[in-house]
Amino acid sequence: MGSDTDPLVSKPVPRGGADPWLRNGNQYRESLRDGRVVIVNGRDVPDVTQEPGLKRGIDTLAGLFDAQFDPLYRDITTAIEPDSGQRIATGWLVPRTIEDLKRRGRMIKYSTQATFGVFGRPPDYGTVNPIGFLAFAHLIAQEHSEARAKIEHCVRVGQQNNLVSTDIIVDVQANRKLSGAELPGRLRVVEQRKDGVVLYGAKAGNSILAQGNMGSLATILNPTLPDDCAILAALPANAPGLKLLTREFVTAADQDPEDHPLDSRGEEADGMLLFDHVFVPDEYVFSVRNRKVLEYYHLIGQLAFWNIATRLSYRAEIFAGAVQLVVNVLGTDHIPQVRAAVTEVIAYAATLRAFMVAAEEKAKPTETGVMLPDHALVTAGRLHSIVELPRVMQVMRELSGQGLVSRVPRKTWERADIGPMLDTFLPGFQTSGRDKNRLFNLIWDMTCSAHGMRVAIFENVNATPASTLREELYKVYDRSEGIAVVKRMAGMA
Repeated sequence: MGSDTDPLVSKPVPRGGADPWLRNGNQYRESLRDGRVVIVNGRDVPDVTQEPGLKRGIDTLAGLFDAQFDPLYRDITTAIEPDSGQRIATGWLVPRTIEDLKRRGRMIKYSTQATFGVFGRPPDYGTVNPIGFLAFAHLIAQEHSEARAKIEHCVRVGQQNNLVSTDIIVDVQANRKLSGAELPGRLRVVEQRKDGVVLYGAKAGNSILAQGNMGSLATILNPTLPDDCAILAALPANAPGLKLLTREFVTAADQDPEDHPLDSRGEEADGMLLFDHVFVPDEYVFSVRNRKVLEYYHLIGQLAFWNIATRLSYRAEIFAGAVQLVVNVLGTDHIPQVRAAVTEVIAYAATLRAFMVAAEEKAKPTETGVMLPDHALVTAGRLHSIVELPRVMQVMRELSGQGLVSRVPRKTWERADIGPMLDTFLPGFQTSGRDKNRLFNLIWDMTCSAHGMRVAIFENVNATPASTLREELYKVYDRSEGIAVVKRMAGMA
């Protein structure tokens, strides 16, 4: 394929067979051995696929790639790209119809259940940023005439190579009393050439880039940022001069799968990106030094916002199942107060799913033909998801009771002088004591562990803080018909 030598493909990986645009798990792993600069606890990592803090998360993601070839999941994880007739990863399917959106939604449900929703940037997520650029390429092209062709090329390369993408958007945290122009770490263009631009500065977050292939680079509009900070682009994870510093890992390589059924599967790595004069080829620079384009951020991000909220809605269904299983195992489901608490979680899940279903049904295409869910309903769903999430997690803890603090490790349970006594003393309702212990091991990982807390913090930032969502909802929710009805009833002119 011609795209194998494309600068966005950090390492070409040979593929063949009937579906050359797909990759299996091993091919995905191989694509990460591209000479990227990843620094873990001060060390340069020679191979991210073998680094303990990254490997288990990579292995979990590799399972999603293998599912593309599994007859049980093939119709969920892959789709036919209509222009080429090639089978592609569903995450790279450009939604042109409501059914396309629903197809992507089924993929989100699958990846959420496969990862238990703790990977905020699974392979089906990062694709929404290049596709978001495509959805509003007609607006970007008004400022940069070649932008649409460049964006279409970017999407096609992603499809052909089954790339794992992420977003590179968040600015690094610094003294807020400084103006954007004064921030020393602001990512900016320090040289603009005919063949591309050179970037210097830093970006925060960048979840999963150490375990992915490419990033979609954007700037959030800040009234005080100078023009040299305004950029929309794409770049590979191994771009020369790009250094990714991972945060401290919150899961451990030696965790027993029984004691930590969720955390033992690894985590999604966040990190700070340092741009030390990173060159971005012109073909992947969609906009530069144009603050007008930055005003399109909330438009471009609509598909990403829907993906986030949809994942959270399916994660909420997991929460509802978890709390029901807890009270079933404890035999407390007959207690009215317990049933009321379970219903809180059910209502959270049902309400969030209702927002997403309604948003899909009210979807409309942009001028470029990309189908987008109703933005107001998605925004309301995102607000609901993060405002209520802390309460939902606390309900799970309260219903679990002492089961969370008196968990017994597997090796202790397997002692001949202890295990039989635990089986006798700790039975659940129609459940063995050990299976009850296994359940609370999982609830711990979901709600109490360092990884569980990292995910909770991530969701709050990832879905956008509530104050920002409230302001956005105020702007986009159409109240005109309601105002007209009230005016008529009040007899106002």
